[in-house]
Amino acid sequence: MTEFEVREKILDLFNKERQIPNGEFNESHFLDFLTNPPHHKDTIKNSFRGVRRYYRFMDAIELEFAICFTLSDLDKYYSVDSLTKKVLERLTKGRGNLMILKQRREEKENYWIEILLTTILLLTYFWLGFHWLPILLTVIFGVTIWWILSSKIHNKEHNKKLNLIIGRKN
Repeated sequence: MTEFEVREKILDLFNKERQIPNGEFNESHFLDFLTNPPHHKDTIKNSFRGVRRYYRFMDAIELEFAICFTLSDLDKYYSVDSLTKKVLERLTKGRGNLMILKQRREEKENYWIEILLTTILLLTYFWLGFHWLPILLTVIFGVTIWWILSSKIHNKEHNKKLNLIIGRKN
């Protein structure tokens, strides 16, 4: 696969994943343009909406090219050219991709935040009964727990799909 082909696929995925497809963007910090309005330079991960869009885009790239990014790769902000080079680099590391995927799949899930929030909520209902504070906490904690669990479920499904794709490739 040539650098031009990889770049075009990345831009195609970018347009599919962003809020406003085919809008203008700056190639030096194009990831900030996944949301509308665009974030300032390299601040996409400073909002819940931006973080979700960023990681969903990076997941789409992993599935498209059958590669796995390391955690340090996912922490970086890329330009179109630097992401193209990173994808080309990951394409040459077949065994490395398998090792990263294996580590991801073996990682144990912990649910201590969800358990803590549910415990606090139950204790609040126990002490205050049916009061405005427990109801407010139910809404806030419910959204928080939903956010965390939906992200965990998405990651598990993504890793399963990636395992199938990389398994077929090798």
